[in-house]
Amino acid sequence: MPAAVPDRGDSDALAADWITVVAAHAGAGASTVALAISDAVAATDRRVHLVETAHPCRSGLVAAASTELGTDATGAWRRGSRDRVTIDRRVADGEPGGWPVLPIGEEPSVTVLDLGLPASQNLARLAADRTRTVVVCRPTVPGVRLTEHVLSQLAERPVVVAVVGPARWTQAVKASSGSRLRELRSCGLVARVPIDRRLQTTGLTGDRLPKGVEAAGRSLAALLMPAVPPQSRHRHRAASSQLGATGEAR
Repeated sequence: MPAAVPDRGDSDALAADWITVVAAHAGAGASTVALAISDAVAATDRRVHLVETAHPCRSGLVAAASTELGTDATGAWRRGSRDRVTIDRRVADGEPGGWPVLPIGEEPSVTVLDLGLPASQNLARLAADRTRTVVVCRPTVPGVRLTEHVLSQLAERPVVVAVVGPARWTQAVKASSGSRLRELRSCGLVARVPIDRRLQTTGLTGDRLPKGVEAAGRSLAALLMPAVPPQSRHRHRAASSQLGATGEAR
């Protein structure tokens, strides 16, 4: 994470109204989940600022914008847009000195941070902040074990888990789930994000996300922001879209 948060008092603190997305392990799919949440919130006619902190060579959002806008005023962030989502990702090897700031008049209603796989010290920092956090994992034995470790680090912070993979968990995965993950499942705070073959091949692009992934984004947005309806009302969304592709992993 960048070391400073401009114009927000404590330079080490994240804003309480931000949504942070972290991977419990490598290859979990945090960028896909962050983009799905951003698109879902943008579909309710809100401006969204999606910021990816990964090193440029590991960016999952490198092609996610439909329009490239160059760099921000500091030259540290490369900016793009897709509908009502503004995407910023790092330009250089060195970490930027602060979060990117949008021009006056373009302030977002919601800021989503794609933090990827955070270092332990950044995870500890995240636990001390007041953001709403999404932990992304795969439904494998090591995946749920590493998820439990992340959840234990986040202690009592508001957390939702996004599980990228099949709806049904194997008995081995269920047996390996820790107490915190089981508690979140029982409370309906675990959502499934389906794997899409097209995305596996192309990665994230400026195109609309697959319907199942879109539905997962709406489900997650509704959990994170209860005022956001789980059923999108955006003019470009079909009225018959259903939430059936998402829900608690079993």
